[in-house]
Amino acid sequence: MEDDTRAAAREPACCSNNIGRPYLDLDEAALLFKALGDETRLAILKQLREQEDVCACEFACCDLAQPTISHHLKVLREAGLVVSEKRGLWVHYRLDRDKMERLRSLLP
Repeated sequence: MEDDTRAAAREPACCSNNIGRPYLDLDEAALLFKALGDETRLAILKQLREQEDVCACEFACCDLAQPTISHHLKVLREAGLVVSEKRGLWVHYRLDRDKMERLRSLLP
């Protein structure tokens, strides 16, 4: 079994950050950017950034039917950009701050 030091030595400098942890892998990065490639999902993320916790029924950023908003929330949840919590009959959403920080690591 190969030790971590030799594996890290083979890793190109462009693929790791300053503290030695690898950046997001390309599959994960593509999923994130695909989720961000829709103006409705960007509006949802903006509202979550401003309000921190939003019930699925309260997304005022979009003039869309609830099933369409739910679809966009599902895409964001599957990409890991938002987390959901069921409270009684309602589902509340908030940004996954850790994932947003990891996403920032991909930007220049």
